[in-house]
Amino acid sequence: MTFKQQYAKAERRLKRATSVKFAVCTVNFFVRKESGTIGFRVRCNGKTSSFKSLGIRADPSEFDPKTLHIVNDSYNTARIVDLKATILKVFKERELTGRSIDPTTIRDIALGLRGHDDHTPTIIEALIRWTEQKSKLLGNGITLSTLKQYRRYTRIISDFTTLYYGKDATLEVLKPAVHYELLGYVKGERKSSHNYAIKVIQFLKSVLDYAVAYEWCDRNVLQAARLNKQRKEVKTLTIEDLETIQKTQFVESTLNEVRDVFLFCCYTGLAYADVASLTKDYLVTVDDVQCILKDRSKSGQQSFVPLFPESKAILDKYRYHPICRLKGVLLPVLSNQKMNKWLKVIGNVAGIRETLHTHLARKTFTMFAEERGFKLDQTAIMMGHSRTYMTEQHYYKGRRETVIREFKRIQKQDENKLAS
Repeated sequence: MTFKQQYAKAERRLKRATSVKFAVCTVNFFVRKESGTIGFRVRCNGKTSSFKSLGIRADPSEFDPKTLHIVNDSYNTARIVDLKATILKVFKERELTGRSIDPTTIRDIALGLRGHDDHTPTIIEALIRWTEQKSKLLGNGITLSTLKQYRRYTRIISDFTTLYYGKDATLEVLKPAVHYELLGYVKGERKSSHNYAIKVIQFLKSVLDYAVAYEWCDRNVLQAARLNKQRKEVKTLTIEDLETIQKTQFVESTLNEVRDVFLFCCYTGLAYADVASLTKDYLVTVDDVQCILKDRSKSGQQSFVPLFPESKAILDKYRYHPICRLKGVLLPVLSNQKMNKWLKVIGNVAGIRETLHTHLARKTFTMFAEERGFKLDQTAIMMGHSRTYMTEQHYYKGRRETVIREFKRIQKQDENKLAS
C-alpha cells in the first residue's frame, strides 16, 4: 500500500473517529550470552526476523541496548548506530513505495545481502508471471489443456481486479474478503457454477503463494479460506447402453472408429489423452494376463489395467489400420473436439439418454469394473488414482443394482443354511 493510499485510509478512519495504525519497524540489538557477540532482530507489523550476529564481541555489562554504546569501542558503536539507521531507512523506502515490508527482507537489504526488487508486480502482473512460469512446464508437468485453463482463470481474475480494485491495484490491497467478492463475481456476473468459481479462487490462492515466495506481498490472504466444492451426481452409462452402442453400425467408417475408441475407454478407463498416445510399448503381460501399464498424461500417476475380452477385440480390429501403422499407435483417435462432435451423433442414433462425450467413458469404467467384480480400491489403481477418495468422489456412482444383487446373494446363503 502506497503512502498516498495509507493517507487516504487514515483520513477515512479519522472521520469515523477510529484509531489510525501505521506500519512500525523496530530493531533490537543485544548480546547473546552463549557466544558473547552482539546481534539484532528486525520486527515489522508483528513479524520478526531471525537473530543475525554482527560478529562484534562485547561483555553484556559494557553494551547499552538503548543507546547502542559499547564502552571503549567508538568504532563498533558507530557501525551499529549506522546499521540501525540504514534498516529504518530501507523500511521507510519500501513502505512508501508499496513494497513488501517483510523484516527478513529489510534486514538482508540493509546488510547488503540482496538488493531492492526493481518493481513489485500488480495483481494482474503477478497472475501473468505465474502463468508464464507454468508454461515452461508444458509437456513436462502440465498439459496444453491445463495451461489454457490457467489462461482463462487469469483473464477472469484480471477482469475482476480491474472492476473491483482497478487495473494497477497491488497485492497489498487484497484482504481475506476477496474470497467472497470473487465467488460472487464468478457465480453472479459471469453466471458460472459454484464448483467452477471455487477452481478460480483456488487458482488465485496458488498465485498468492507464488507472490509470497517472491516477497511481493507479506501473506496469502486466502490461506484460511474454506473452498468447498458441491458434490455433483456422477453420470455413467449402463451395461445395456454399452451393448446398444456396440451393436449400432454406421455407413461412415469414421463414426465406427469413434464408437470403438469410446467403447475402448469404457472398458479400460483411459482418458482421452492417454488413449490417443497409446502404443504397443504400454502393453505388458503379468502372470499370463495382458495389461496396459501407462503413466497418466495429466498427473503422471501410473494406471494398470488388465485387458478384458471386449477391449482386446477392439485392439485386434485396428492392428493393421493404416493410420495406426503410420502413427505407431494402437487406435485411430481423432481430436478431442471432433470425437465429442461425432459422439453426440452416435448417441442420438443409438437412442442413448446421456449425452456422450469422451470423459463419460472414463466414468462409465467404474460401473463396468464393478459389474466385473472389482472393488473400489482396485478400480482406483486401474484408473491411475493415488487415492480411492478421488475415484469415489468424482467417478463412482452408487447403483441400486449392486445392492439388490448382494441382497439376493445373502438371502440365498440364508436359505441354504435353513435348508441344511
